[in-house]
Amino acid sequence: MIRWSDALAECQRSGQSHVLVSVISTEGSVPRNPGSKMLVTEDSLIDTLGGGNLEWHALEYARQLLAEGKNAQRLQKFPLAAALGQCCGGHATLLFECFCHVSHSLWLFGAGHVGHALSKILQDLPLRLHWVDNRPAQFPVDLAADIIHHHPEAPTDVFNQMRPNDSLLIMTHSHDLDYHLCEAALTQQHQGFIGLIGSDTKAARFRHRLRHAGFTAEDVNRIECPVGVIGIGGKRPMEVAVSIAARVIQHYRSQLSDEGIHQGLSRAELTELNRLLQETHHDTE
Repeated sequence: MIRWSDALAECQRSGQSHVLVSVISTEGSVPRNPGSKMLVTEDSLIDTLGGGNLEWHALEYARQLLAEGKNAQRLQKFPLAAALGQCCGGHATLLFECFCHVSHSLWLFGAGHVGHALSKILQDLPLRLHWVDNRPAQFPVDLAADIIHHHPEAPTDVFNQMRPNDSLLIMTHSHDLDYHLCEAALTQQHQGFIGLIGSDTKAARFRHRLRHAGFTAEDVNRIECPVGVIGIGGKRPMEVAVSIAARVIQHYRSQLSDEGIHQGLSRAELTELNRLLQETHHDTE
């Protein structure tokens, strides 16, 4: 069985987002003692807080923090009998320490000429790159190990794997598929950057169709089309890719500035945490 400490070291090495959940204090009968920990990632749970509803609710809350995509620390109190229906009947206070990978995730839809050129640039940026195309043969044979490729029958199927603030670049082989991806992003009220490759004519047509489909002008204008930094110019795939990559860099640099590096406990939560830690220390002496 993998211990939480080993999993924590691996997450820190690889940059995988994770939440460390610690039992800070207990009252009455509880499944585990103070100091017990478990580690939660987007798709796994390592170690245990004793199972049952306490662990289930802790797992659910940790996944909510991961979905928010921000570093955070939270204290949560769980009354095992009243709220969770566990027969042991005690109280547990848990500390959730959420560490989200500092790089942003970007979903690149389309493995055409520009997509290939763009992937060569993006793989060297501090981004977790997801590359999506429903034609598996379009991906290069020597695909970089840190690029996560997806080839679902319907590219819109990957939306349930995204975080709300992930960036999207849409440049498939089909204008109709491009439109459905834009429509899906707006339908799900995706909050991240949305870039669409195309001409001014394509942009106008898509805006008209999306407005006709019931989306507001504010919604539709969130899609940047043509996407890229104005003034770079050029029509070769690599020239277009450089322009788009420059726009991606502008976006994620502005996000890092706006969000800051860490969101910690409030003053009241820090006071409570210090009190609980002191009580735990005295109990173990």
